[in-house]
Amino acid sequence: MDRLTGKVVVITGASGGLGFAGAELMAREGARLVMAGRSGSVDERASVLRDRGFDVTTHIGDVSNPDDVRAMIETAMKTYGRIDALWNNAGLVDAEWILADTDVVDMSFEHFTKTIEVNTGSVFLGAKYAIPAMIASGGGSIINTSSLQGHAGDTILTAYGTSKAAMNYLTQSIATGFGRKGIRANVIAPGLIPPPSAGTPQPGHRLEAVAAVQMVLDSQLLATVGEPSDVANAAVFLASDESRFITGQTLYVDGGFTAHQPTYADRLRSAH
Repeated sequence: MDRLTGKVVVITGASGGLGFAGAELMAREGARLVMAGRSGSVDERASVLRDRGFDVTTHIGDVSNPDDVRAMIETAMKTYGRIDALWNNAGLVDAEWILADTDVVDMSFEHFTKTIEVNTGSVFLGAKYAIPAMIASGGGSIINTSSLQGHAGDTILTAYGTSKAAMNYLTQSIATGFGRKGIRANVIAPGLIPPPSAGTPQPGHRLEAVAAVQMVLDSQLLATVGEPSDVANAAVFLASDESRFITGQTLYVDGGFTAHQPTYADRLRSAH
C-alpha cells in the first residue's frame, strides 16, 4: 500500500463521493493530500482522514475562479513544497442543476455557459497553475474526471456532455504541449456509478434496476453497477508511477457501455 509514497496530490471536488473515495485510497497508498472543495464539508471529510493518521491539508474555494485555483496551488506548495498529481474532479452535478440541462432550445444560455465555465474551465485553471509547479518538481500527472456523456450525443444533458467532450480535448492538448517537460494528462470517464441512496442494485448483484437507469444498464457489457472505489482505483493508477508511459488517454470506467455498438444482443442481455 505504498504506490504514492512521497507524492503530493491535489484533489478538487474532494468532499463528493468519487473525490473522497479517491482521497481515502490515495492517503492509504502513502500520498500527502490537498483536499479542495467549495464548502466547509471538505474540512469535515479531511478530518476523517486526519483522525486515521494521514497527512491532509484543505482548501476552500471556487474551481472556476482563477484567484481561488491559484491559491489552491499555492497552498500545496507552501505546505508540501511540491505537486506530483492534480486530480481535477470538481463539477456541477447537483440534481437540480442536472435536471435543467436539457436541449439547446429549452435550456438557458446562462446554464450552458456556467456548466462549461465550471466543468471545463476548472481543468484549464488547474492545469494553468499546477503545471509550472509540477515542472519545478520534475514532472507530474494531471487527471481529469470526465464522463461517458462526453462520448456521444444525447437528447438531454447537452451542456454537461459538451463540457466533458471539451475536457477530453483539453486533456489531450495539455498532454501534447507539456509531455516533453514531464507532464502527463489523462481522463477518467466514469459510467453508471450511482450514490448509495439511488436505489439501484449493489455492485456484484444481478441487474434488477429501477426504471431511471434501466437503459444504461441494458447497454452495459458487465451485469453490475459501478461504485466510487472503481474510479478511485483508476485515479491512484494514473497518479502513480505505474502509469508513467500513459498520457493523452481516456480511461472509461463504465462497465463496457462505450465499448460496443447497440445490437440485438442488448435486448437478449436485458431479458435474462
